[in-house]
Amino acid sequence: MRYRPLQALHAVIEKGTVTAAAHSLGISQPAISNLLAQLQDQTKLKLFERENGRLVPTPEANILYREIDTVVRGLSQVNLAISNLQSQRIGTLQVACTHAVSFGFMTSLVSDFVAENPDVDVSFQTRYSQNIQQWVLSGLTEIGISELPILEKNLEWYPMRFICQLAIPENSPLVDLAEIGPRDLDNVPFIKMGEDHMISYRTKELFINNNSRLRVKCQSHLFRSLLEFVKNGLGVALIDPFTLANDDGKGYVVRPFKPDIFLDMALIHHKTRPVSELGMSFFEKAREEMLKYSVDEMG
Repeated sequence: MRYRPLQALHAVIEKGTVTAAAHSLGISQPAISNLLAQLQDQTKLKLFERENGRLVPTPEANILYREIDTVVRGLSQVNLAISNLQSQRIGTLQVACTHAVSFGFMTSLVSDFVAENPDVDVSFQTRYSQNIQQWVLSGLTEIGISELPILEKNLEWYPMRFICQLAIPENSPLVDLAEIGPRDLDNVPFIKMGEDHMISYRTKELFINNNSRLRVKCQSHLFRSLLEFVKNGLGVALIDPFTLANDDGKGYVVRPFKPDIFLDMALIHHKTRPVSELGMSFFEKAREEMLKYSVDEMG
């Protein structure tokens, strides 16, 4: 038995008139009458009586209505879910990102995305880059923002490059300099990322090449922590643009550091596993916003 005639019966009984039923289904009144005639032929049952120009359901029609009510409403929900998925109104956005972008930048980005897609749920995780790559690879998250290098061959990645700037305590004599290099920081207390971080070994190499002493006062694995130490006067630190852009700017000044020290990152998703429309929509939005901070797309 075809679904459409049953849907017509349900609509006529639910709405009370053929006109209202036709409007709810988006079809003409003759089409409704034709569907009802098909159903009567299929079932060999008299489903409606005409009283005072109106169709009145028979007891058989009311029994049939009760039997198909759950099915019709269920299929209506399925159609609504498909429509919502096509318009990206429902689903779960799964994102994992490195700590550098997690404070302020990503929370604002995700919040704006949800404001545009209010029925979307969010799974937002902050992890180290290697963990992020493994999560995307295994399907634990759909979209990732990771620092380079990308170690997993089954990941599609869009690389970007960002310049770090030097944050200096506001009472430091270094604030009088318009631009600062390694020799200006010879033996100056320096707060740096952990030894295995790209900013750390790039900074160390630059100081060696300029015959300058890198006096490490403190190490941390978060740019946010480095900046807080600078605010407390512990020393100077190279800070990524996302952390600086989402800070109150109090207690320190920022100066260009030359030669440039770069932070290399990438947006990633699985290379062969299909990415949802919702995920790709966020991927493109994140890429657009991150490029505003980037100096090089690296590809």
